[in-house]
Amino acid sequence: MKFTACYRKLEHGYMGKLLEWPGVITEGDDLDDCRELLLEAANEMAELYKDDGRKIPYIPLILESVSVSVPAEVEEEALLV
Repeated sequence: MKFTACYRKLEHGYMGKLLEWPGVITEGDDLDDCRELLLEAANEMAELYKDDGRKIPYIPLILESVSVSVPAEVEEEALLV
C-alpha cells in the first residue's frame, strides 16, 4: 500500500505522519531521521494490526495545492506559526 507522508518542522526536529493512516505519527531529530522513524512506525503498526486481525485504516485523499489571496500582514503572521 502507498501512503502520503506529511512532515512539519518543530522547534527541535520534525514531526511526521501518514495522512491516510492517522495513528502513524512520529518525531525525529532531523528530516531524514523522521522519515526513517515514520517508516519503522508504519511497519510496526502494520504488524500489530495483522496480529490483532484488524484492517489497516485507509482514508482515500485527493491532495492538491491551492493559492489563497491573503493580506500581507496575515501572510507574515502565518510564517511565524
